[in-house]
Amino acid sequence: MAARKRCSEMHEQLSEQAELFRTMFDSAPECVKLQNADGTIVRINATGLSLLETDTPATIVGQSVYSVIAPEYHQAYQKLTDSVFLGNTECMEFELITFEGRRRWLETHAVPLRNDQGDIKALLAITRDIEERKQMSYQMEEQRNRLQTIIESEPECVKLQDRYGTILEMNPAGLVLLNATHSTEVIGRSVYEFLNSEYHEAYQALTQEVFAGNPGCMEFEVTGISGTHRWLETHAAPLWDNTGKVTALLAITRDIDDRKQSEDKMRRQHEELAHVCRLSTIGELATGLAHELNQPLCAISSYAESAVLLNARPYGKDPTKVDQILQKIVCQTERANGILQRLRDFVRKKTPKPQANQALSLIENMLEFIDPERRRQGIIINVTHDDPLPYIWVDRVQIEQVILNLITNAIQATILNPDNPRKLSINIMAADSDVTIMIRDYAGGVPDKIRPNLFTPFITTKEQGLGIGLALSHSIAEAHGGRLRYQPADPGSLFSLTLPCRVQDA
Repeated sequence: MAARKRCSEMHEQLSEQAELFRTMFDSAPECVKLQNADGTIVRINATGLSLLETDTPATIVGQSVYSVIAPEYHQAYQKLTDSVFLGNTECMEFELITFEGRRRWLETHAVPLRNDQGDIKALLAITRDIEERKQMSYQMEEQRNRLQTIIESEPECVKLQDRYGTILEMNPAGLVLLNATHSTEVIGRSVYEFLNSEYHEAYQALTQEVFAGNPGCMEFEVTGISGTHRWLETHAAPLWDNTGKVTALLAITRDIDDRKQSEDKMRRQHEELAHVCRLSTIGELATGLAHELNQPLCAISSYAESAVLLNARPYGKDPTKVDQILQKIVCQTERANGILQRLRDFVRKKTPKPQANQALSLIENMLEFIDPERRRQGIIINVTHDDPLPYIWVDRVQIEQVILNLITNAIQATILNPDNPRKLSINIMAADSDVTIMIRDYAGGVPDKIRPNLFTPFITTKEQGLGIGLALSHSIAEAHGGRLRYQPADPGSLFSLTLPCRVQDA
């Protein structure tokens, strides 16, 4: 009686388990199927039927699974089945062909189903629809291929690098810039191997900025694999991943070697023009300079004659007087030499070299230079300035040329009319980041019709003028990061030259 009861209880438990399995099998939100080793489908749930676009189990139960799997996946699915019936768990993706003739991507996870004796009696597969995921994957792949095609056909260099400068990818245009014939010559190497050493620090700073999330741009010179030097301009931006982390530096780099050579040619032409302008200014001041030099030379000649006469006296020599005369000769010689040295510095050609300079010192140098002409024309120049004055970061000769041009223009405007007040005023004002030199005359001013084009080359109010002085002065000011402006005064003209400051080194 007890044995029968236990048997009944076991049978009831088995029935409950079978019912639970059937319920779970049929109500699973994903396709669940049982199949034999030969591929015959033994059972499939409603979700599986829906994937096959049928609602009748008889259309597939008892049929081969290969009848609904795309032919190109038969061999792979057979290998999966064989492996599962050897006791392994397997997974694969394949395309299903529904009863409506449509293809659908599926992902199946297959495990062996064993009986009470542990023998494998079926393959249990849980299969999910991955059509949407596959379509997205295809779209991403298409986008990736399209982007790769664009990058490879891009006429400018496109590269990816890590935060340490290692080149991760580079398109064919970039390889050409570095004279490389194959990507293996560049990819995996450091960008600093090609970047000229003087730009390493600036490029490291750019890289740090990009990996901090900020785009940047810089110009630099590289040396290609064949040793060719080339100027490049790069625009770098951060490449983000899905988590918002910067994973690489994306740089689009163009060849600016021709532009740099043109700029260099223009710079040389600019220097030549500045030199011609200085020579022209010296020509205008020649009379005054000749007179200024004539004075010490005449004094030297006179003192020398006196020394000879004193030395030749038959009734006695006076060494003290001879020494005094010789000392005067030395002083006059130094004076003449100073005039010649200033003249030589002003007219000689040299490469511009910005340095820390005092604006007042530049003004005083040019006032000394212009002094013979000023005295000859009877003009008074008043100079006022803030105290203290910060240093300005300029090329001395170039800015002296601008100052001299403005002062000589003011003098020439003053002497055109005898009724003009014979005076000029120069005021130097300091601000937080710059110094402004204001030069004013009290003449007739610039005619209204010329004012809009005052800094345009070959525009002049002088009968014999070339019209390049103010244009050149304007470009020199801008090249120094400053500006040259004109405004009418009442009476006369006011020119303001603003130049950037440099804090004096401690």
